[in-house]
Amino acid sequence: MNDLYPIAAGLCAIAVVFLTVLPAFWTRQLEGDSLDDWLAVRKTETDDAELLSDAQLRVWDDKDSEQAAQVIEGGASSWRYQIVLVIALVAATMAIYDRLGAYEDVQITRAIVDLGAASPEDVTELVTRIEQRSSERPENLDYRSLLGEYYISTGRASEALQNFEAILEEAPEAPDVLGRAAQAEFIVNGQTLNTRARQRAEKALASDPRQQSALATLAMGEFGQGNYIQAIGYMRVLRDLEVPGSEAHELMKSAIAESESRIAQAGTQQAAPSDKPRSDISVGVTVIVTLDETVDASAYSGLTAFVIARPAGSQMRMPTAVSRNTIGEWPLTVRLSDANSMAGQSLSALSEVDLEVQVSRNGQPGLANAVLSGSASNVTLSEVAGTVVTLSP
Repeated sequence: MNDLYPIAAGLCAIAVVFLTVLPAFWTRQLEGDSLDDWLAVRKTETDDAELLSDAQLRVWDDKDSEQAAQVIEGGASSWRYQIVLVIALVAATMAIYDRLGAYEDVQITRAIVDLGAASPEDVTELVTRIEQRSSERPENLDYRSLLGEYYISTGRASEALQNFEAILEEAPEAPDVLGRAAQAEFIVNGQTLNTRARQRAEKALASDPRQQSALATLAMGEFGQGNYIQAIGYMRVLRDLEVPGSEAHELMKSAIAESESRIAQAGTQQAAPSDKPRSDISVGVTVIVTLDETVDASAYSGLTAFVIARPAGSQMRMPTAVSRNTIGEWPLTVRLSDANSMAGQSLSALSEVDLEVQVSRNGQPGLANAVLSGSASNVTLSEVAGTVVTLSP
């Protein structure tokens, strides 16, 4: 609340001006003319110097009393006007402040700027404040956008889609919002590219050919449908947008290589329906995530853990299956199956996998975002017992 002190001090200073300085200009003495008229009549009626002197003294006495009363009355009226003006000034200032830059909005903006150093609890509290503020001001598209980004990064795609669609009602041509909405709808539909998601993604690229959410959505959608040549086209654009050698750049290279490999195996652009991987949620692997004994478990409660499976021995970083989890108690037990498979892939089609676990503080996958990580190689899917992966910084 310290930020309100300058505002209060400013209002008090203005009030002092109204109450002390301006009254000197507002107060005036009101003179009547009835006593002077009476004296003039007396002067025409007599030449007696003594009588005229008494009349003059009486006029002066009466005039002093009358003027004193008028000054008091005028001063009281002036003070009433001053009080009304001060109240009006304070009310107008607060109304403008509430309309153009409410205190809570200022605090939220500052918290967002400092988000890099925030703890998971701070992030959760901030999101709660933004949700409350967004419900109070549904027309604030910035809050809608922030919530959409947060929801889609935490696996709440349906809620993200609601916020992005609310923004599209006001800004139907915004390419970044169209791309995000397409991505959210793709996830909501079980990583299936329906007509509306495709149209939104293509419309976004028509305005901005580098819109990454739209590119990623179309790349995964085409890959999942077996349209590998189209998928490669989108993947190459995504690859070129990343810094060479970065994890995202290497991931796109792996995805392109996987697509080219599938084209070579099938000998055709469009995979036949019989070639598509089968889905079997009963086949999978159980991962038991533990911490190295030197790690303080309480410091990582509430963070996000990504459990990733790839083909055993593969040099490509493209995941076959991924599970996103919020860390509660340790050890963390996660079951991977075809239900966690990425678009166009099937975990049950593999006999062995390499496992990787990443703990992220900002909710984003990738080793660059991981504060803890661990791995296990050549894990057989048919194992009854779980596979232990130990995490360390």
